[in-house]
Amino acid sequence: MPRLRPVHGMFFLVIALLAFGLGTWVARTSAPPKPPQWLGEWMEKVFDPLADNRLTLSDLQAVQAGELWLTASQDGPQLHYRGQLRSEEGAWHVEAELALNDAEHESLARATGMQPGSKDQPLSADMMRQLDGKLVAELALAPQEDLAVGRLAASLGDPRLRLQTDAGEAWVYPERGLTLLHKDGQLQWLRVVPRSTFQRTGTPSP
Repeated sequence: MPRLRPVHGMFFLVIALLAFGLGTWVARTSAPPKPPQWLGEWMEKVFDPLADNRLTLSDLQAVQAGELWLTASQDGPQLHYRGQLRSEEGAWHVEAELALNDAEHESLARATGMQPGSKDQPLSADMMRQLDGKLVAELALAPQEDLAVGRLAASLGDPRLRLQTDAGEAWVYPERGLTLLHKDGQLQWLRVVPRSTFQRTGTPSP
């Protein structure tokens, strides 16, 4: 049997390294996308309680720092909590609307004189402390950097509904009270409301 020369050994080493590199690349490209690191905590501490209609302003503050703003709408003054989530994917704009009944809307309108079209007004930290027991009516997050929607689908699974809109495709998860919108595979925003909202609007539930 002929002896292998050093050049032959080098040839087989190169082949082995190429095979190893190819295998590693295939494993990486076939692996499912990893969800954002913060998503698990938010699903447990924010999304799920909100879907159950039991998330308060205080609960949200414990997870995300922010400020309380008085805003104007056609339905009267609203209270919104705003913050910036910092993550490995970049910043996310966070905005939550507090639940107010008709009497509270009217009281705010009389006290502030706010009309549709009025500028948003920041409220004091003392006012925020007075309202920390208020329930959150809805929450929206919007990434400030490109993010593949598959990163969230890895945790959320397949949506119950897919709806085509002028702004992109909406994925609806009524059992989670969650809707997300993506365009060309890039997440635009996600929104969470109490799941009872979907029942009132006739959206199928599991």
